[in-house]
Amino acid sequence: MLKNLDLNLLKVFISVYRHGSITLAAEEMGLTQPGVSGLLKRLQSQVGSPLFVRSGRGIAPTHHAQELIRQVEPALIQISNALENLDGFSTEQHRKFVVYTSEPVMLMLVPKIEADTTLGNVTIELQSTHSNEEQLLHGLNQHQADLAIEFAEHSTKAYFTEPLFEDNICVIARKGHPRISSKIDKAQFYNEKHITLKLRREDAYLADYFTEENLSERKVAAECTSLVSQMSMVSTCDCIATMTRSIAKLFADKLDIQVIDSPFTDIPIRYRLMAHNRDRNSPSNIWLRDKLKSYFD
Repeated sequence: MLKNLDLNLLKVFISVYRHGSITLAAEEMGLTQPGVSGLLKRLQSQVGSPLFVRSGRGIAPTHHAQELIRQVEPALIQISNALENLDGFSTEQHRKFVVYTSEPVMLMLVPKIEADTTLGNVTIELQSTHSNEEQLLHGLNQHQADLAIEFAEHSTKAYFTEPLFEDNICVIARKGHPRISSKIDKAQFYNEKHITLKLRREDAYLADYFTEENLSERKVAAECTSLVSQMSMVSTCDCIATMTRSIAKLFADKLDIQVIDSPFTDIPIRYRLMAHNRDRNSPSNIWLRDKLKSYFD
């Protein structure tokens, strides 16, 4: 079997395994569905065992497929990295990178990526990070994204992180606010009505998550899940809000809002690059990590 094994069959198998779908694997590899099905049948014939079975409207891997992916995928990754290392990564190659990240980082990165004239034929696509940690790790593991930009700590050993940049929280109020100008104390903070922002994955308000003190209950006028809507609402009323300083400064002049130091002890927001261990030494992934870091130098 090994004498006649075609490595391209294994690449098709891994794609079908990752997607759990012949259709999606065909789209990824630029093949037809019958073509992918035919290649899978050839591989199943060579290994002598069924690799997928029908499951609802899709397919599910058999025990043999799970064992095969466990042993074969790391070897193919090593081969891919070795071939990349021969010439290194070049922006002359057509390549699309996918990065999971949050709204604040998207707001900062999109203009930088758009203005970068050194990308060549490379595209960097930003996608909203998953609200569920398991889905995030699954996406990285299944090659649905090349890396993620995270501020949460992850304990799993299958992934590594590198520091990207630090941010902190601040308070915003509209310019011309009748009671607040340039600074705010704790009493004023609690006296004003708030536009709050809740972090989906942590299920906690941003102000509580990044403040050392335990904050008391605030007068909530509205709750948002978007920094942009939070800033827009503050700019048109006398409510205040707690948000990330970098984004507040980015939109302060456009929206006529004040950026004010928080009256509490803030905890730094440490953003990190996160990727699967198999990509640590990949020239293309190293290039992507260095490129993202350069935007925050």
